[in-house]
Amino acid sequence: MIHLSEVIDLPVEDGRGTRLGRVEDLRVDTLLSRVDCLLVKRGKAVTVFSWSSVTTFSPENRRVTLAVQAAPAPANDVDNETVLLKRDVLDRQIIDIQGHKVVRVNDITLETVGDTLVLKRVEVGLAGAVRRLFAGVFSPRLVRRLAAGLPEQAIPWDYVGLIEPHSSRIRLKVHQQLARMHPADLADIIEDLGRVDRGTIVSQMAPAIAAEALAEAEPSVQATIVETMRTDQAADVLEEMQPDEAADVLGELPKARSQELLAAMEEEEAKDVRQLLVFGEDTAGGLMTTDFFRAGAGWSVAETLARLREAERDLLPEVSEIPVAGDADRLVGVVSLVHLVRAAPDEPLTGLLRAEPVAVTSAAPFSEVLERFDKYHLRTLCVTDEFGVLVGLISIEDVFRRLLAAH
Repeated sequence: MIHLSEVIDLPVEDGRGTRLGRVEDLRVDTLLSRVDCLLVKRGKAVTVFSWSSVTTFSPENRRVTLAVQAAPAPANDVDNETVLLKRDVLDRQIIDIQGHKVVRVNDITLETVGDTLVLKRVEVGLAGAVRRLFAGVFSPRLVRRLAAGLPEQAIPWDYVGLIEPHSSRIRLKVHQQLARMHPADLADIIEDLGRVDRGTIVSQMAPAIAAEALAEAEPSVQATIVETMRTDQAADVLEEMQPDEAADVLGELPKARSQELLAAMEEEEAKDVRQLLVFGEDTAGGLMTTDFFRAGAGWSVAETLARLREAERDLLPEVSEIPVAGDADRLVGVVSLVHLVRAAPDEPLTGLLRAEPVAVTSAAPFSEVLERFDKYHLRTLCVTDEFGVLVGLISIEDVFRRLLAAH
């Protein structure tokens, strides 16, 4: 095994023994996970050589030799679309895709396979930090002895995600992997990042994925990200969020920025969010969402199930009890989904209503909301205005999130 800390600053000679400079960096082929170029620095000038030009590569003996006929690669072989290990990876924060966390790279392990130098893993533990600290101060043999026995913590290269990747191929790979994560794990990663890095990651996600991740993040983190994103991008993400979640984010922003984002959103989504912004965060109105599935009082079981199948996918996770509204959208009652699927298809929906409709008004304080959930063992709670018109729905997840924010 070879460590990048042992490679940087190695003297480089040609086949005649002429000194060319020292190793400045290694360029990698991100598709094959191997080194394809060697950057050699002499004075202020940096020359690029293809890895095929290397005839001797021995960090142990502090020696790198190039073929006699070795010619520099074109200057454009190293630009902002390439990945260099020292420049882009070493000392950087990276995403451990497998461990769902953000770590800092102390060293990089490579391995010679035939004539190639292959990327194996990044070192994030104490052993890697010690190797990096004493590289160039002591001999590689002594440095390895010092690091021996210290905790090794490494991440296979395939599970590494660069936060500020220069290569579009790396960017694609990372964001495909992030898109497969649970939103809560993705939120943990976002919270671990710095302000600029958060914006970089979220801005490159699909709006729907970014919305799910932001919904799981801390309110202060949500606001920081949305405030620094481009207005059109932020508006797209807010449109994908539940109205109550979007209202919570906008409520944390300065009023001018909040209004700017509302103006950039689609009118229908912005209207729902504006309605929620007038409520205090400690009221039922501040907790509820206005985007939920509701049934009509005149529907049968068969019609209700058919409408459920056609409902937007985003509404279905909230469906455990279905509010039933009658004339003028007044709340009639609530039907349990379990009772619904077990009933005869032609049975009227009103025959399955809960005996006592449980609801609060939008002005009800959080303490009353909490008391209703506890007393009646609810999964959802309907919210009405003072005339009994159904205006919103509070889920148990909304209550948990509010309790966690208070602590």
